[in-house]
Amino acid sequence: MADALAWDLLLRGAVAGVLLFHLAHLALPAPRSAARAALAVFTLALLAYLFCQRRTLLLQLPPPMVWVLLALCASATAWLWLAARSLFDDRFGWSWPALAAGAGMVVLGLAANAPRLDAALIGGTVPPRTLLNTAHAVAMVAFTAAALWEVMRGWQDDLVEPRRAARRWVALGIGVYAALALAVELAVRDQPVGPLLPALHVLGIGIVAMALAVVVARRSLASILGPGPEAAGPAPPAEAATLAGPAATPAPPPPPATLPSPALQRLTHAMTQQHAYRREGLSVAALAADLGMGEAALRTLINQQLGYRNFNDFLHHHRLQEAAARLAVEDLPILTIALECGYGSIGPFNRAFRQRFGMTPTEYRAGARMAALKPGAG
Repeated sequence: MADALAWDLLLRGAVAGVLLFHLAHLALPAPRSAARAALAVFTLALLAYLFCQRRTLLLQLPPPMVWVLLALCASATAWLWLAARSLFDDRFGWSWPALAAGAGMVVLGLAANAPRLDAALIGGTVPPRTLLNTAHAVAMVAFTAAALWEVMRGWQDDLVEPRRAARRWVALGIGVYAALALAVELAVRDQPVGPLLPALHVLGIGIVAMALAVVVARRSLASILGPGPEAAGPAPPAEAATLAGPAATPAPPPPPATLPSPALQRLTHAMTQQHAYRREGLSVAALAADLGMGEAALRTLINQQLGYRNFNDFLHHHRLQEAAARLAVEDLPILTIALECGYGSIGPFNRAFRQRFGMTPTEYRAGARMAALKPGAG
C-alpha cells in the first residue's frame, strides 16, 4: 500500500513539474499577454486537478487552499474553452462575457461541491448528489464540446503552419482526451475505482503536458500565438486610414523589398486584376486550384510573404479596400457594394468594416463626402 502511494505521489509530482515549466514559460514577458494568461489559468486548473482527484491528498492542505483548488478544478473545462479560443484567435482578449463564463463555472462548481467538501473536511457523511451536481456536469460537457469546436473552427482558413500542427496534434488531442476523461469520470462517479484509473488519468495529463513541452521546444510558442491583433494584417489605404483615425487597424512593419516570385505575381494578379476575392465563400482550396498550386504552398505564400495568419483576414483586406474606395465615390446602397465585394450579407460586412476602420460604413461614407467638400480637397 505504501509503495503504491509513493508511486502515485511520484507520478503526480512529475506531472506537476512539467505543468510548472509551462507556467514559467507563459509568465515570461511576450506579446499576446491575454492569450498567455488564459493558457496559464488552464494550466493552474490542471495543477489543481492533481490534488482534487485524490481526496486524501487534498484534505491535508489548509482549508483556504482547498477551496481555491476546488474552484480551479470545478471550472477547468471553462478555462479549457478559453485557452482554445486564445490559442487560435489572433484577436483574443479578455471580455466581460469570457470572464462571466469562467466566474459562472466557478460559482456553479463550488455550489455543487461545497456540501460534499464540508462533510469531507469535518469527517461527516458525504451527502448525495443534487440537481446542482447534474447542472455542473452538463456545463462541463458543454464547455468541453465548445473547446473542441474552437479547435475545429477555422482550421481550413488557418495559414500558420505551426498553429495548424498544434490544432491537429496537440489541441485536438487535448480536447479529445478531455472529453474521454470527462465521460469516464462521470460514468464512475461515486463508485470505488481503485488506484489504477486515477493514476492512468494523471499519466494521460502528463503525456499531454510533455507533448506540449516538445512543441514549445521545437516550435516557439510565439510563432503559434503570433504578435497579436496590432499586427494582424496590412494597413488600410492611405485615404482610408486618414478617415478612420486612430481606431483603424495599425500596420505591421513592411517586409523587406524583394522581387516577387512568380507564384506571388500570379496571386497578386488574381486578387488585384481578376478580383478573385469577390467570389462569395472563396476558400483556400478553390483559390489554390485557380492558381495551379497546392493548398500548403498557397498558405505558406500568403502567411510568410504577405504576413497574414488567417485566410479570411486576407480576403477582408481586399474586399474592404474595394468597398472603402467605392463608398467614398459611389451612391450605390451599402448592401449592394458589400455583396459585389464578396460578402454574403450586410452583417459580416459591417462587423469586418468596423473592426478594420473603427467606424460603420455609413459613417465612413459621410466622412469621405465631407472631406471631398473641404476647400482644396481633390
